[in-house]
Amino acid sequence: MEYLKSDFVEIKKEYAGEVPMYVVTPKLNVEKHKTIFFYHGWSSNALSQIFRANILASYGYQVILPEARFHGERGELDYDLEEVTRAHMMQVIMHNIEEFPSIYKYSVENLNVDEENVAVSGHSMGAITAGGLFTFKTSLKTAVLFNGTMNWEHIVDALMEGEDEISYERMRINEFMIQMNPQIHLEDLKDRALGLFNGAEDDVMPPISQEEFYEKAVEKYGDKELIKFEKFDRTYHQLTTQMLESSIIFLKEVAKF
Repeated sequence: MEYLKSDFVEIKKEYAGEVPMYVVTPKLNVEKHKTIFFYHGWSSNALSQIFRANILASYGYQVILPEARFHGERGELDYDLEEVTRAHMMQVIMHNIEEFPSIYKYSVENLNVDEENVAVSGHSMGAITAGGLFTFKTSLKTAVLFNGTMNWEHIVDALMEGEDEISYERMRINEFMIQMNPQIHLEDLKDRALGLFNGAEDDVMPPISQEEFYEKAVEKYGDKELIKFEKFDRTYHQLTTQMLESSIIFLKEVAKF
């Protein structure tokens, strides 16, 4: 990790209870930091997000990178197996959401977080997580989501396709995802700054799902500039430099973050 260090940020590892997380903090003369909680995707890990966190930190944001269950030092799975993805992805999203209150509390108490200026973000599975957190924790100022979807029914349908029988545990997780589906809680999102960035050629998380969510959500917004959906041509399931640039413009100019 030495190559990721710079003179302009501090990188450290913390534990919120059993949850490991990396914290990337810009060296600024401030009492409290504008803070982004950034969640990694399926098969990735928190450590792999430090380069991206450095970019965000260069614009003045403290970035906290929680480790999801079954990832990084919390264990590994054979992520390429379809049956493993079907069995565990929604479970990990649910765990991320359940763990966030304790992560948030620890961060406020120990990491000089400015509670008036907190955002959530993530890529792929991490974007799905961040979208759920933003929907239900209405004190969060903004969210920028990369290659995710806010229509969780699509996720349930995709992961259940072709399965004849499901366990009680899977049924419970499905019910959680359907009940927490941001698309049926649009009143909680109205006129809150939300940036949605998807690759046009993404065949892992097809952008049509996020676009359909956007078309329903934007109708609820009085100030329609506060919600943005941008689809990037010739872009697959990847977080590109162009996406990061668009997200920073959104944070600075629209979210006033």
